[in-house]
Amino acid sequence: MDQNLQDAVANIMRESSEWEQLVNSKDQASLTVYLDMKSPHAYISVRPTLQIVKDYKVEIDFRPYTLSYIEMGVSTTTKDQKRRPPSADGDRKARMFYAAAREYCKLQQLPLRSPYRLLDAELAHRAFVFAKRQKLEINFMMSVCLRGWGSGWREFELESITQLKEALVEVGVDLTGFEAFMMDGGEGEQIVSSYKDEAHSTGFVGTPHYVFYDHQRDRTLGLFGREHLALIRSKLSEQGLARSVDVKAEFSHAWQGPST
Repeated sequence: MDQNLQDAVANIMRESSEWEQLVNSKDQASLTVYLDMKSPHAYISVRPTLQIVKDYKVEIDFRPYTLSYIEMGVSTTTKDQKRRPPSADGDRKARMFYAAAREYCKLQQLPLRSPYRLLDAELAHRAFVFAKRQKLEINFMMSVCLRGWGSGWREFELESITQLKEALVEVGVDLTGFEAFMMDGGEGEQIVSSYKDEAHSTGFVGTPHYVFYDHQRDRTLGLFGREHLALIRSKLSEQGLARSVDVKAEFSHAWQGPST
């Protein structure tokens, strides 16, 4: 890893102790967030989403969701690692997807380079759930994604059990029971699959996907996209859940970093 990328990773990972505290927070309302580690827009959403927990009396439940390249229109096949768009229009949309992500990453000083191949996040998501049991899922995800997205996934193999295990150890996860949890048909695969079913029941269309109870409408509401953070904050404000009178519901989609 080159020095610039090392510095960028170290700069963001300085927040890791705070991420652990926020994920451990127990409070009056809950927010479920579905993320896919192979999605740059999920990567971008993590830190502004955690800002909600800092500002409101909310506990957060991050869950992995494995997107399908075929359903997204990125590729016509998953049998190889090359991106094969179904049409010129599909190719244009895929390129714009990464172009937009790069601009928003710059605002947060997150390193991002387009991937050189298609990614399979299934094993990483099982490892995410394993880390989640120890409240270290965001520390794990960001440690992996900073190096992965920062190098276009040339410095980290998302499908490598060895590298995933090393990343877990680096953020302090106890690996007892890891191999059995990760095996095909094991508990990790079952949990990731159950999360997908639960996401679909709330109107899932992509990540990040937010799910919370809307008291105004007296029903559970599912919203796709980081642009809805301001709406979520406004509903929490209306419930009187702001941690202080200084908290504002307004929230910029061009957010640049955590408030101090």
